[in-house]
Amino acid sequence: MTVLLISACSEDEADSITLTTTGTTELYSVTNQSADIKFKAGSSWKASCAANWLTVSPKSGEAGNNIITVATTATNRTGNSRVTHLTIESGGQEKTVVVKQRGEYAIFDSDELNYPSEGATFKVGFRTNMENGQLHLYATAGLDEWIKNTDSDARTRAVYTGEISPLRALPNESINPRDGALFFTMTDNAGNILGLDTLFIYQEGSDQGYKSVDYSADGKVELLNKATEGKGIPIVLMGDGFIDKEIADSTYARTMQQAMENLFSEEPIKSLRDYFNVYQVTAVSPRNLFDGISSTALGTVPDRQTMGIDVDAKAVMKYVKKVEKIDSMNALAVVILNTNLNRGVTYMMASESREYNYAIALCPVIDSLKSETFRQVLTHEAVGHGFAKLADEYVRSTEGSATDSDIERLKEMHDKWLWYMNVDSERDSTKVIWTQFIFDPEFANEEISTYEGGYTFFKGVYRPTQESMMRSNNAPFNAPSRQAIYNKVMKLGLGKTATYEEFVAFDQQHKPSVWTYQSRTRSSSWGEWWHPAPPRIIWR
Repeated sequence: MTVLLISACSEDEADSITLTTTGTTELYSVTNQSADIKFKAGSSWKASCAANWLTVSPKSGEAGNNIITVATTATNRTGNSRVTHLTIESGGQEKTVVVKQRGEYAIFDSDELNYPSEGATFKVGFRTNMENGQLHLYATAGLDEWIKNTDSDARTRAVYTGEISPLRALPNESINPRDGALFFTMTDNAGNILGLDTLFIYQEGSDQGYKSVDYSADGKVELLNKATEGKGIPIVLMGDGFIDKEIADSTYARTMQQAMENLFSEEPIKSLRDYFNVYQVTAVSPRNLFDGISSTALGTVPDRQTMGIDVDAKAVMKYVKKVEKIDSMNALAVVILNTNLNRGVTYMMASESREYNYAIALCPVIDSLKSETFRQVLTHEAVGHGFAKLADEYVRSTEGSATDSDIERLKEMHDKWLWYMNVDSERDSTKVIWTQFIFDPEFANEEISTYEGGYTFFKGVYRPTQESMMRSNNAPFNAPSRQAIYNKVMKLGLGKTATYEEFVAFDQQHKPSVWTYQSRTRSSSWGEWWHPAPPRIIWR
């Protein structure tokens, strides 16, 4: 007799939920901290959580292996951990995951300090539940040049119980105000710096009362670099906050000349200089004072909260169009601010219906005209963001995991305009948009891979290299970024779409000779926890 044995899964087994992530999921106390919860579901599922300080994405899905990302939406400043439960339902069954947000905090007693131009000394109090070794104090670069800690032992200690040693501002002899910020931070287990609180510091300028009287040079155009290849890609240099005296004594001209040299200081644009027409347009400002009250020709105002720069975009375009017959929608406008503030930002024009290459890159004369920081930040902003439409490869302490909408927007930038081709949400080295570089031995020394963190997010976005011009400023452009620059030059200069092979052949002759983080210098102060503001998009 033959016995036929048939084996089948029960309904309970088919619908079961198996958690791969076990135990309590713990998140740090700051906003946008995220973690993945992995599980296998036997059928379609949904997830829910009642806490208003936690997001869950996605909230539903199909059978199989799945990942849910939870992320904090608020900083926990209660001093105690808070706990919630994530419930996953599938086939009539439920599994619960405990999610805890830690309670470390450090809070300045005020949001900002405002110093008079003659200088003063202020005490800065704070509250924290953290130990000395956990809490760190950082500052924007250059702040220690005019803010002095009156405690002689201040540089050997990170924080003080209840009060930072009194901070003294030196007299500000410039007519321009100056600002910076202090940050309380902590470091997570992966070595990422997490921001706990920010204290903005502002000092008034010394009003010398001078106002321009001679505007005869305003709008004057001079060709600084003439293209000998292709159509002549237009770059328009202009300055803001330069008064008539500074134009008459050639300060303006020297600044524009140095700015141009900085723009062509990194490969591959260094070797593609012959494709560019570079113009200098003179903008005479009423005063060299950035106070937001029509003191400058282009209305630039340092943004104290974002560490960026606001600008009158219409005024910039007016000066761009001073160049006769210029293709303004494909021009790069570069605005140099007549101040040594340490910041920068780029405005990129975009439309849902067509591609614009027009952009406005803004950068002060950081530190000094010949400083390395000025060169690096200008290159990052104007060449990286403004011309090549590259994304930032750094992360910001206020950003955790990229959301679904962030990823959707990034993919749209890739597909629609080939923007941001130096970051990707794909981790698989065989699928990431720079996969050819990973497996090409020509680029082995750059150690190109998929490194998590970029597009300002700690998680969910990947970059090609550990360091680069678009991450820390003090390394060259990595290969995917160099390709984006080369491709843009070929498109705008020759009207052609370059192949990968054409770029590699060019790059073999002109690639950077040094690829180490330590090879470049950068201005530093109490810390290097600073990045230019992310680019802003102007929608038409």
